[in-house]
Amino acid sequence: MILGIFQSAPRLRDVGANAAEIARTAARAGADLLLTPELSLTGYDLGDDAPAVALPLDADAPLLPELEGAPPVVVGLVERGEGGVVYNVAAHLRDGRVFHRHRKVYLPTYGMFDEGRFFGRGGRVDAYSPFPGWRAGLLVCEDFWHPGLIYLLAAQGIHLLLVQAAGPGRGVWAGGESGGPFASADAWERIARTTAQLYGIYVALANRAGVEGGVTFAGESLIVAPTGDVLARAPAVDEALISAELSLDEVERARRPYFHGRDEDPHLLLRELSRVVGHGQR
Repeated sequence: MILGIFQSAPRLRDVGANAAEIARTAARAGADLLLTPELSLTGYDLGDDAPAVALPLDADAPLLPELEGAPPVVVGLVERGEGGVVYNVAAHLRDGRVFHRHRKVYLPTYGMFDEGRFFGRGGRVDAYSPFPGWRAGLLVCEDFWHPGLIYLLAAQGIHLLLVQAAGPGRGVWAGGESGGPFASADAWERIARTTAQLYGIYVALANRAGVEGGVTFAGESLIVAPTGDVLARAPAVDEALISAELSLDEVERARRPYFHGRDEDPHLLLRELSRVVGHGQR
């Protein structure tokens, strides 16, 4: 499978233009699946305008005319949910139709972030099969920083973790260990490489690029092998298209020396969590 990442700098609130750009990029990428960043259809700094750009997700109808007939893509959007609640969503589209979606669970409310004011919180983490033989999971930005969500997907047997992000660049004067300008990119890379090696899975991180609302987004998207090696890396700040070939054989090879998932006991975890939460110990 060829996986591509389009490290885009979406236009704020211009859903049609962003969808058209994603469709054009998917067509020229030559990938079996193209991953885009968080809120790639809308831009990030939506605030009270989030409901105005929200879309209903109907699996029986194309999401947007610009994406109808496009190759498979994972886009970031605002979903119009029940009762007027809107959600920050990663959606896997086939032929422009929603095949699978994940509602962002953890909504940051620190620093520049105030997502809890504008979005409803997701409540499920489901694996799915994007292609025959493959199991994958979707997470959105802050979700990736909560190991419990990754564990839930690993327990469902994923081979590939797809992560959308809108991570700003921090620590510009310090720079990054990999040579990029932002020290904050190192943390994302460490999590991605550790997760890949720990569970024997591919990890693809699509972070957005560009400047919006005075914030510079870091870029530096990654595709990481099950060994923890970086297969492809995008530059900082600017839009970019990267890709890598993924193989289930590589997943199997990476798991032969050690595979912690084989020895994992989710029943023990469930029992102990029930005990700890039941006693009010958090």
